[in-house]
Amino acid sequence: MTEPKILTMEKLDTGVGILTFDAPNTPMNTISDQATLELAEWIDQAEKDKDLKAVALLGKSTNFIAGADISEIQKITKIEEAVQLSARLQGLLNRLEALDKPVIAAIHGPALGGGLELAMACHYRIVSSADATVLGLPEVKLGLLPGAGGTQRLMRLIPLQDAMEAVLTGKNIRPREALKLGLADELALPYRIRETAIERATQIARGEFVIKRKSPPMPPAKMLPALYEQAKARIAKEARGIFPAPMEILESMYKGLTDGMKAGLDEESKRFGTVVMSKEASSLIHVFFSERGSKKDMGPAAGVKPKPVAKIGVLGAGIMGHGIAAVKADAGYLVRMKDRDLGAVSAGLKAASDVLRKTWIKRPRGEFEYRRRMDLISASPDYSGFEKADVCIEAVYEDIDLKHRVIKEVEEVLPDHAIFASNTSAIPITRLAEASKRKEQFLGMHYFSPVHKMPLIEIIVTKDTSKEALATACMLCAKTKKTPIIVNDGAGFFTSRVISRYIQEAMFMLDEGARIEDIDASAVKVGFPVGPVTVSDEVGLDTAAKVGHVLLEVFQNRFSPSPLLDKLAEAGRMGRKNGLGFYEYGDGKKKGPDASSYALTAQGAERVSLTPDEISNRLLLAFCLESALCLEEDILRNPRDGDIGGIMGIGFPPNLGGPFHYMQTRGIAAVADDLAKLEERFGGRFQVPQILKDMAGSGKVFFP
Repeated sequence: MTEPKILTMEKLDTGVGILTFDAPNTPMNTISDQATLELAEWIDQAEKDKDLKAVALLGKSTNFIAGADISEIQKITKIEEAVQLSARLQGLLNRLEALDKPVIAAIHGPALGGGLELAMACHYRIVSSADATVLGLPEVKLGLLPGAGGTQRLMRLIPLQDAMEAVLTGKNIRPREALKLGLADELALPYRIRETAIERATQIARGEFVIKRKSPPMPPAKMLPALYEQAKARIAKEARGIFPAPMEILESMYKGLTDGMKAGLDEESKRFGTVVMSKEASSLIHVFFSERGSKKDMGPAAGVKPKPVAKIGVLGAGIMGHGIAAVKADAGYLVRMKDRDLGAVSAGLKAASDVLRKTWIKRPRGEFEYRRRMDLISASPDYSGFEKADVCIEAVYEDIDLKHRVIKEVEEVLPDHAIFASNTSAIPITRLAEASKRKEQFLGMHYFSPVHKMPLIEIIVTKDTSKEALATACMLCAKTKKTPIIVNDGAGFFTSRVISRYIQEAMFMLDEGARIEDIDASAVKVGFPVGPVTVSDEVGLDTAAKVGHVLLEVFQNRFSPSPLLDKLAEAGRMGRKNGLGFYEYGDGKKKGPDASSYALTAQGAERVSLTPDEISNRLLLAFCLESALCLEEDILRNPRDGDIGGIMGIGFPPNLGGPFHYMQTRGIAAVADDLAKLEERFGGRFQVPQILKDMAGSGKVFFP
């Protein structure tokens, strides 16, 4: 049976060709091996077709081309294969660009990665003004670089500084910005994109329209070394030596600037081969597929229809409450907030307004879009309005008695069908549900701060939680563009339990005499966004201590937690929020370590030097050990969710791919051996989980 075609050509009597890129049986177009073969065949035919005057290139009705097929890149096993793939794609797009029949790319929806590289090799780009339309070269986010000419063509279409920012950050370029920069030649209304492209092609065929383009001015040659050094310094600061792709991109661009397009393309191919085989790319690609898997996985609720949700009640208008309200309103839900008094309510409304204003005000129609969303939020110091809520999300202070009280109060008002979700960060959902009459409609939805920026929601289910309630929570994640992981109930769930163990190891090292700055610097050096001591200050030392108390039942059979957090909280040191913690604060900014905090450690003021390798090794292994126990104890359903939760929720280094990917890459037997050595030194807190012992003995892995 013949495989359905990806590229189909319709030729009009006017000499215009309508070339449609529509990969069958998939919602998104990608640059696959089959697609490149068909494109090469089409170019062969187009080069010979004397009657063909111009071509309109169309994508699917929802997207142009979303990028390369990453699964095919994963199959590459040698640098030489990657270099050859890049050179082959470059050659194909060079041929497309050299066609004497102008090709007009009609871009609606995503045109990313290889999709944008293909569009840039076309001769004219018409871009839909739809919100869904984005252009960009996001390869750097996967630890890769554009390998089909992207490092060379973009800087020849738009100003160099803008091109460098786009390729080095992987940022999305919206339609109006694309037009302003020169990446788009014309904007069209979404429903007119096809007709406009065919119309331009027809005008070209008749000789009524000539494509004119001025290349952006390039900096003088004598300025290029200085620009190169500036960019190199910025990359060194931002990539921190952890991510190699940005520097490889810069070198490719610089080669093309100084030695010309062909040399730049050759350099791009060579460096593409290097990054494809890097452990960082392997980790980031693993994260990419894991995130996609988590978004699609509804766990026990697979196939279950979620309950309809139009109105959401939020209990608490503080940092978490107003953030939750803002993201729900941003997704189009009516939101009603409740807090203890008018002052707290007013502060919550203002804070939610600030979140939405910052999100929208600089975008097209920003003022309108901001006001439309803010109009969906109302607030009150009582439960009025909650009688109409389909979902109620609790975000009050982390105190079980307070939570029990508000659960009982709000259930007197909520309609019978309403689902209740707690945002608690550590208290078991089963314990909270003791106050509820509707245990089947009760679950946890653990958000992370700041809510509008953090991509993860940890959904916690109990043995009583219904499939309909879980399906509804998953739907809310999708509607608010959050990535969910579904975990089973237990103290601290996954994320709070693991981050607490990670922070505890930092506290033990401080008690041993390690320096604050050494611990944080060692963590950052291996890829954590900030160190564990800084995390403690940011969370609040009193809050971290309180979470630690909830987790005592998890830790006490293995070790006694360090009392350091309790000591600092009792001394009035709350961290950043009161300007007094492990660090000094002034004018709202973190300054140097506060050496006076050392007096509360077991070692006292005297400090010792621990090597960066020892510090980072203990932190990583503590994180991984607790993650493995969560899998062993059925808190986690699978290793994938542990990797996504670790990276997106609590800052595990993405360059290491998550705790389970990292253990597999390091070698599970090696991890078990290293933990055993630490157990000899430090006792039960490094006891090797049985799951790792079994896997080490059998040769099993987390990801086949």
